[in-house]
Amino acid sequence: MVISEKEQKIEEIIQKITGKKIHANQNRLAKTFTRDEYLKIFLKDKNDKEIFCIKKIDDFEILLKKADKGIIFDYAKKNVFSEWLKNIGEIEIAKKFLHLETETANLEDFINQLKNIIEDYRYSINQAPISGFSRKIDDPLVKITKIGEGALGGKARGLSFIAKMLSKYITEDMFPDLKITIPRSIILSTDIFDIFMDHNNLYGLDFNQLSDQRIAAKFMEKDIPAIIIGDLRAFIKNSRKPLIVRSSGLLEDSLMQPFAGIYESVIFPNDSWETDTRFQEICNSIKYVYASTYFEKARTYIKNTPKHIDDEKMAVLIQEVAGIKHENYFYPTISGVAKSYNYYPSGPCKPEDGIVYLALGLGKSIVDGGSSFAFCPERPKAPIFGTPKEYMKYAQTKYYALNLKSIYSFANFNEKIALEKLDINDAKKHGVLDKTVSTYIRQDDQIYPGIYENGYIVVDFGPIINYDSLPLVKALKLLLKVSEIALGYPVEIEFAVNLPKEESEPAEIVILQIRNMVTPEKNIEINIDQIKRENTLFYSENALGNGIIENLKNIVYIDQGLFDLSNSTKVVNQIKNINNKLMDENKPYVLVGPGRWGSTDPWLGVPVIWSDIAGAKVIVETPYKERHIDPSQGSHFFHDMIASQVVYLITKKEKDIDWKWIKKQKVIEETEFIKHIQTQKPLKTIVDGKIGKGLILKQEVKNNKNK
Repeated sequence: MVISEKEQKIEEIIQKITGKKIHANQNRLAKTFTRDEYLKIFLKDKNDKEIFCIKKIDDFEILLKKADKGIIFDYAKKNVFSEWLKNIGEIEIAKKFLHLETETANLEDFINQLKNIIEDYRYSINQAPISGFSRKIDDPLVKITKIGEGALGGKARGLSFIAKMLSKYITEDMFPDLKITIPRSIILSTDIFDIFMDHNNLYGLDFNQLSDQRIAAKFMEKDIPAIIIGDLRAFIKNSRKPLIVRSSGLLEDSLMQPFAGIYESVIFPNDSWETDTRFQEICNSIKYVYASTYFEKARTYIKNTPKHIDDEKMAVLIQEVAGIKHENYFYPTISGVAKSYNYYPSGPCKPEDGIVYLALGLGKSIVDGGSSFAFCPERPKAPIFGTPKEYMKYAQTKYYALNLKSIYSFANFNEKIALEKLDINDAKKHGVLDKTVSTYIRQDDQIYPGIYENGYIVVDFGPIINYDSLPLVKALKLLLKVSEIALGYPVEIEFAVNLPKEESEPAEIVILQIRNMVTPEKNIEINIDQIKRENTLFYSENALGNGIIENLKNIVYIDQGLFDLSNSTKVVNQIKNINNKLMDENKPYVLVGPGRWGSTDPWLGVPVIWSDIAGAKVIVETPYKERHIDPSQGSHFFHDMIASQVVYLITKKEKDIDWKWIKKQKVIEETEFIKHIQTQKPLKTIVDGKIGKGLILKQEVKNNKNK
């Protein structure tokens, strides 16, 4: 195998990060302690046997995986860790450890907070410095600025991390035909949120008694803090590009409980000739994002976590939308989500090979679980579908674009007003399909790259993925690898790709967001194949999760005899109401239904959002009239599902489900399409994450290897 000069350079970058960047403190420590020997902590068990040695901060991650959590907790209560951190000069992180050691009495809370401290440390050493916003200097090369003195929040912190990675490790000569950048962004830090809430006496409101619309209205009638008005006006005066105002809460994208998609974002054209109009739009957008901190979706989600609504502080990220203007519309050529870990590997691909989802236009179709094209970055040419004809059924035919003529009302921030669903033929008219699509020729039953007259357009990004017309795959592999090494965890990257109208201009990847993925930490030894099938209620050979869940007696299922996908939107409120009742009663349950859960396309499955089903501990996807639906959830839904440690089982055949047994159980509640039943004996769910198999047992089974 011949390795090109560019590939060699990329490999050197990865080696540089692996061997040098992650352990950057070692050089400083070597100068502090003689003979290149660092201060160490030797952890011992109750028998005084040495079990682990901590030499550097990164060792805490290994310690958490290998050592008994109780022993770690005992050492912490003696202030051993904070004293060691002081000795090696890490004063700020030592303060966090000391607070953790003295204030946390619960073992589980201690471990979770310890993981978050280590995560914060990794971000801090990889974070680009952010300068304050200047009204006098409008430099387009300065990508990130900040207004305020508080914290950045999850999304903004991730963006700062990306900026550091790009400036330090990605050079222009690696991908001469591809520019890798981030959108121009302004961060309103968390102290601005506090000032807004305090000045307008909003902290005293009982948000549980108010609808989302009433909460939004109350926030809208309040004033933006006076200390930021001058900066905001200066920014908006020089900005005529479409903008998106995004939440960046302290709790968002944290390692242990990422709040992906829980808060609102506002996207708007920002193209009025009147500065006052644009200023009012951005102020209203900020207030709406602030208000979403207390919307029902956020309150419900937080209720199911160890956090409290008062723990949240909202920073705001104002970004220029990545895209190109096409007549009265604005959108990127491609939107994508790249993950360094894949929970649904297929064919020769392994979980650690990752997965990438691509879609034409804005990324809403990916994030919401609509049609998109998926491939494994390590094996990009490996087919996801068996035949071209099969893929044709699920290929993208519509895409999202920002309507530049849309007008937002401050009382209604529904993104449907601004975003419009266009047909593939619109993209053809705009001239963006040449490098992104292929053509299906029915006579040959083959898909060919490019556009041909006597065939059907297929959005498969074949010219890029299969024929390397753009080094997108190589760039994404490098970005995933660099980010995962630097942060120490699998990552998920949202990005957009703009293909230029002029051949002389380079294409660009715009990195929009990065977050940690939450992966299963443990593999329990289970032999599912030895369990008798007659004892199973559901059986799956495509299961997500790992471990054993016991004591579930409630099942909420869609009655397939009465249900049709044309009614999928009708069942959402029915499910939501039952979910809320069970959550109030603290009764986790099994949720069962056809198609893709969490998709906004009602013809692919039930378009619930996570808060609608947040009480479910196990989700089962059942077949729908022998129709194959690709098991690919929306980014936010999927992320929340993993973060909440919910098991997901995909059943492909009716024989994998015991419907007769289900229909014999006691019915607690029944709606037009939904039944809530309760079993006499607790169910037992078993999932083997190593092989992707799972099942639910109808009762306790005496099986010596499976208990």
